[in-house]
Amino acid sequence: MYEGLSSPNIHTPKNMQEYSSIILHYPSSSLWAGGTYIMSRPDAYPSNKLNQEIIYLGGMEELHRFQRNDRFAEFGSMVTLDEIISTGKTVLPKVLIDNIENIGSRLITRRATIGGALATSGMTTTFPGTLIVLDANVEVKFIKKKRLHSRWMQLTRLLDRNGHLVLPPQGMISRVRIAFTDKNYQKFSSIGSFMTKAEDAVSVAFATTLNQDVLMNPTIAFTYPKLGILYSRDVDNVFSSLRFPLDDKEYRSLEMILFTFIDSTFQEISELQRVRTQGILRGIVDDLNEKALTMPQYEEG
Repeated sequence: MYEGLSSPNIHTPKNMQEYSSIILHYPSSSLWAGGTYIMSRPDAYPSNKLNQEIIYLGGMEELHRFQRNDRFAEFGSMVTLDEIISTGKTVLPKVLIDNIENIGSRLITRRATIGGALATSGMTTTFPGTLIVLDANVEVKFIKKKRLHSRWMQLTRLLDRNGHLVLPPQGMISRVRIAFTDKNYQKFSSIGSFMTKAEDAVSVAFATTLNQDVLMNPTIAFTYPKLGILYSRDVDNVFSSLRFPLDDKEYRSLEMILFTFIDSTFQEISELQRVRTQGILRGIVDDLNEKALTMPQYEEG
């Protein structure tokens, strides 16, 4: 039964210098953070791959650091989602906290890390879309000319035209920086299981300031786990042009424009994902319509 199966070779660096040496010698290594996604995959262990190399990042103390000031919070990539909630729930954006609490029980959030949630291979989790909406920055470590380099980048710069987050060769996210925001409307919605029914799941992250009847600096991202992330400044600009409350005709126009973007990016969106996306969008518009109607300028009408 077990003929041909083998255990992977595990490397456990304690700092970036050791990590650099290992990744140079084994450039095809898989990075292991919390393991919540890897170990949920069929035939994850034992492996039938020969000479499989895994670099476990848990021993690198610098990846577990957390710091914050009055403008932003900064997390090492090995900080768990549970630690993010316990250290920053009162100050971090609501859309981020809602996303974490939506992921699952503490059995998951105590192991899942912010770096792993961003850099999961083979699927897109709910997390990158939320951090894109929050204009997050990441520190990327990568090998160039046999040396380890470091660069801070907007997360959107890692998003390719097909909606996938793409790191440089032998790249690793080492830190994530999230700015605090005072946007008065933040919404995270997810329907379906990203782990067991990924082909039909969808999540949406949205943040804006509703000022009278218009949206200031709206940002929205749609995530389809097997396909990628739909994020476009053009879509944000469509939301900026709206005046709330929307009537049915205006809503149908918004929906048509949105699905034009979605269909031009992802040709394989399922019918269930389409219906679920429509439901989430309708919910967001209904929320904004209600808020616009209950603002002071409408109270006397």
